[in-house]
Amino acid sequence: MNRDDRSKTGGRHPSGHTRGREKRGMSPRVKVFVCILCVIAAAVLILLSPVFSITEININTVSLYSPEDIESSLGGMKGSNGFISLLKDTSFSNLDNIFRLRFGNLEQRMLFQYPLARKISVKYSPPHTLNVEIEERDPILVAETDGIYLYIDSEGYLLGTYTQDDMPDMPVVEGIEITEYKIGRSIAGGRDKTVDEAIKICSTMEQLSMLSYIDIIDISDYNNIWMYCVPSLSIKFGSTEDTGRKLSYIKGIIDSGYDGNSDGTLDMSTGGDPVFKAHDYTAGDGEATHENG
Repeated sequence: MNRDDRSKTGGRHPSGHTRGREKRGMSPRVKVFVCILCVIAAAVLILLSPVFSITEININTVSLYSPEDIESSLGGMKGSNGFISLLKDTSFSNLDNIFRLRFGNLEQRMLFQYPLARKISVKYSPPHTLNVEIEERDPILVAETDGIYLYIDSEGYLLGTYTQDDMPDMPVVEGIEITEYKIGRSIAGGRDKTVDEAIKICSTMEQLSMLSYIDIIDISDYNNIWMYCVPSLSIKFGSTEDTGRKLSYIKGIIDSGYDGNSDGTLDMSTGGDPVFKAHDYTAGDGEATHENG
């Protein structure tokens, strides 16, 4: 086409298109989007690769279960990819566990499998570690039933049965009737007021670090509770009203020297200051008294 012909067509190619539009590349926005997709795809491939396989499982020291027993409940997770295992464990109702790297469903299954554990945390720590933290239940009292001693925690859970020789240094509670029991189940919750009152007393004793101070608690009548320190100190505790104040008094008095060898009765039931009455076997009823503020 000569110059005259081009002038007639207005400088356009005979096909009707300008030369500048013959080659059209991707816009900058599309290029950025493609780059982002490539980065995401690469990241996913890396995260799901053997680089993030679990090769180490850390389990904190526990006394009620063995580490081998705990590891066996993890479903052969050792050697598997941590992120894939996390995705398999996570349901739509707890998607936040993915961001927390927590195996929430596994934790719930383990709590059912190990009822003596209060809390269980299973968390993935990239690239190779799985951390298992178990908070065990601690006994605060011992209940005797038909010659069997049952460990009970602050929520009423039965933690195990023991003989008298294996008993820990904590109170034996008398007056609790346990007709049916199952390890890992709670006997508290309003079914038996004596159980709830015993737990209330022993929980306060645990807070005051004095579980080893009292040997026997007789709660047969929870309005007229008695405590005994072997071999000869009796404590008339009364009801569970003002439990914290009464126990604080008892702790101070025992720390001051009135221990199990004190031959007498400490009366806490009046609501005022406790009164210690030494046993006077010649007078019969015991006339000597000593008041402690």
